[in-house]
Amino acid sequence: MRVAPIDTTGQPRPPRLVVVGSDGSSWGHEAVAWAAEHAWLTGADLDTWWWDTDLSALDQVMRRYPRLRVRVHEAGADPVHDLKSASHRAALLVVGRTAGALGLGGAVLSLVRDALCDTVVVRGAPSAVHGEHRRVVALVSGGEEDEHVITRAAGAALDHGAALRVVHAVALPATGPVLDSDHRFVLDNALRLLDELDRRPPHSGVLLRVHPHEAVTHYADHDLVVVGDGGHGEAGDRSGAVTRAALHHAPSPVLVVHGRGPVHERPASTLPSARTSAEAAHALF
Repeated sequence: MRVAPIDTTGQPRPPRLVVVGSDGSSWGHEAVAWAAEHAWLTGADLDTWWWDTDLSALDQVMRRYPRLRVRVHEAGADPVHDLKSASHRAALLVVGRTAGALGLGGAVLSLVRDALCDTVVVRGAPSAVHGEHRRVVALVSGGEEDEHVITRAAGAALDHGAALRVVHAVALPATGPVLDSDHRFVLDNALRLLDELDRRPPHSGVLLRVHPHEAVTHYADHDLVVVGDGGHGEAGDRSGAVTRAALHHAPSPVLVVHGRGPVHERPASTLPSARTSAEAAHALF
């Protein structure tokens, strides 16, 4: 997944921003590396938030992507609040699966739920974290979130030069032809949404006969799994369980789609002023 972004339109790209937080742990470093590559591939700027003095991951980013626009922020006493505030103007928020104050048991789940942009939690096997499989998996449920999940998953696959596998999972009884037809319709509708996109990656659709939350670990040959954030109501509760299962057990990074576009124009008046990577690489603290 080391392909430089290509703009074939000849038009200026809209402003995009990827925000990443790190405490200097190994998963924090992986989150910074993942976010930097994604920012480079999509032509976005990168805002980094740090609550540790170990900036070695930033040094690596500067060497690997010397033309990437990187800004550095020192996180305050409440890094979760800082990242939530930063999400107001971001297209994507990236964090590691566990990172000190952002242990997945609490704050990361809160961050994923409350962020105002899509969120990636970097976790899983090294081969997936480093993008070696060239495949994205999108989990659809038949709900309103499916269109957003399909759109984001297709975009991620195109950005990273990957194929897309669309999966709908349901545990059906042995005798249930009507239900089987209904769930086949869910998958077919998701594939129709994909076919309506102007650009789409190579793709396939799979109807799995497993409980939806079990679909998270059914495959291990992908670099990203894309899920909805759960929404509200009865259907949302089921999707929420799938989202939580992905965040805890997926063998790859997880993209949680919030079903709303990034708010680029919103002022970040609550954020401290940023410094460029060159200004802050050796003098952040």
